Amino acid sequence: MLAQSEIDALLSGAIDMEQKEAQNRLSPPDFGNHPAQRQKHVQPYNFWSPARFSKEQMRAGELVHEDLSGRLTTSLPTFLRTNVRPHLVHLEQGRFADFIKDFPASTLFHLITLAPLPGHMVLTMSANVSYLILEQRLGGKIEGKVTERALTEIDQSLLRGMVEHMLGDMKTAWSKVAALEPSLEDSTINQHWVTMVMGNERVILLTIELSMQGVTGTISLFIPFNTLKPITNVLNPHIWIAGRKEHQQDPLARQVALQSMLKANIPVRVLLGGADLPLKDLLSLQVGDVIALEQEIEKPLVVLVANKKQFYARVGRANKHLGIQITDVFREQEAAP
Repeated sequence: MLAQSEIDALLSGAIDMEQKEAQNRLSPPDFGNHPAQRQKHVQPYNFWSPARFSKEQMRAGELVHEDLSGRLTTSLPTFLRTNVRPHLVHLEQGRFADFIKDFPASTLFHLITLAPLPGHMVLTMSANVSYLILEQRLGGKIEGKVTERALTEIDQSLLRGMVEHMLGDMKTAWSKVAALEPSLEDSTINQHWVTMVMGNERVILLTIELSMQGVTGTISLFIPFNTLKPITNVLNPHIWIAGRKEHQQDPLARQVALQSMLKANIPVRVLLGGADLPLKDLLSLQVGDVIALEQEIEKPLVVLVANKKQFYARVGRANKHLGIQITDVFREQEAAP
């Protein structure tokens, strides 16, 4: 496997050879009216981390998170009780392992699921903003330069609360593309655990700059390609602008279906009671014998609709027929001993 520097060197060497060969060839006579020769433009290609997101998908992701930044501009000030100005400043794709190695050891990583999509996305906040958020939530004020320190369990819990507050805006921002349910699954400072969960996934990195009380920091979101793969067909700017089409019910079709269902016959049975008899007594039964049921007279009977217990009832007479009167709805929790 060649390293990136070796690949760049090979590409550079190939260009030099082409230029030398062109100089050694006999050039045609110049008549003064031929078009200028176009210079070859060679773009380096990273074989280790090829681009997996198309330009349209990257643009759609950018639109979603620009919308998220706009929503956070309204929701975060009410949560932190101070002026906050977030906006999307950077977007790129690559391997997660290449991005995570630049983060300090004290970074708190939040693992978020986007149900029903598979896998996790990762959210991190820069240290200066994290400490400022902690001081703001604890009612204090940072004086002078921020001193980095290890995050306590209380610190992690407070930062986790802010991330959970952001999930509602994240769900709304994605709603134009797909119906997702973001959920915070875990928060940890263990980079090895995060690397093990994410592996060497190809991810899209979105950086949101956060300005608060004269301090500027960042929120970084890493979304794996495999997580967004099930919705790549709708992940384009045209669908985001037009909005996701919700399934609308046809009221006429619903009425026709309901009328058809109302004509269906459903069996209804009433359990009068039961009894356990020895086989000897059962064989000796004769006409006129009475079997005592376990059901007490004052207790209501159970009504079965389509072989499922649904109601309680009491026995009575309806004209010249035996009938029942519904007294209550059957509940499994109440019936359980």
